Amino acid sequence: MGTDVVLAEKHVKDAAARVASSRELLIQESAENRRAYERFYNSLALFSGGTVALSVTYLGYLKSLSKPPAHPTWLIGSWGCLLSCLAISLFCTFFHTHYLYYARTREYLENIKLKREAEADAMDHMDFVNLSPADHQAAQLRLRKAAEGYDSDQRRAARQESIYLFLWKWSGRLARLAFLGGVGLLFCFAVGNI
Repeated sequence: MGTDVVLAEKHVKDAAARVASSRELLIQESAENRRAYERFYNSLALFSGGTVALSVTYLGYLKSLSKPPAHPTWLIGSWGCLLSCLAISLFCTFFHTHYLYYARTREYLENIKLKREAEADAMDHMDFVNLSPADHQAAQLRLRKAAEGYDSDQRRAARQESIYLFLWKWSGRLARLAFLGGVGLLFCFAVGNI
């Protein structure tokens, strides 16, 4: 066997190993990341709802006093922020899960494409006893067309990946900002009513 054949076979095996590695990472990381983000944003939603409930109780206490509560717009603003945080937090996990799926799918499709291209390139360096030159070229053409066939799926996955990445980043930022704003306004309301 010539060095070209050995290198071609190694290239094909390396491409197959990258596909297997990408698939394994897809499965492993998706599960771990989804659980971590789901816990964080579920906790954020729970804290937001609990803070609204606590502030309603505090408002009931303030109404039992002789003077009316001061700065009620701060309390309403706080509730708006906290309820927004609650709603956005629930969707953040959804966006993150979809982002991970499309990111790994794009990577997986890219590696399958590279594997097909490596197989087609390797055919130039291998001797085939049972294939005529026309069959050899036809098989090589099939592999190249199969590689090209993954392009549209890869582009679609990349487009979906970027959409869900944007949604995930901004929904997370908005949820965290809304929570901090809601707690800050509630703190100002509480201090203003001491």
